[in-house]
Amino acid sequence: MASLRVITIVAEAEIADRIARDLRTLGVRGWNLTHGEGHWNTALDTTGPADFDGPTVRFELVAKDETVASVMAHLAAAWFPRYAVFAWVSPAEVLRPAKYD
Repeated sequence: MASLRVITIVAEAEIADRIARDLRTLGVRGWNLTHGEGHWNTALDTTGPADFDGPTVRFELVAKDETVASVMAHLAAAWFPRYAVFAWVSPAEVLRPAKYD
């Protein structure tokens, strides 16, 4: 077993293809993509209009630390400022670590 990381990215569905392209460019070998529906308010006053309300996608991928750093830095620079995109990293114990070289 090897200790790797899981990156979870939740984003507006309309940019899913562009995020997938970026992940490939950053060296990610694969991911799982789930479609959903989201409603997000970034302001503390949740009685006003939503910042985002609509179809979403959720990417989940397993990666080594170097790839995690690259992906998170790219998301922060390219996507966070302009789109409803959220991402977080969790630890993972992986049985087939060679798949993530």
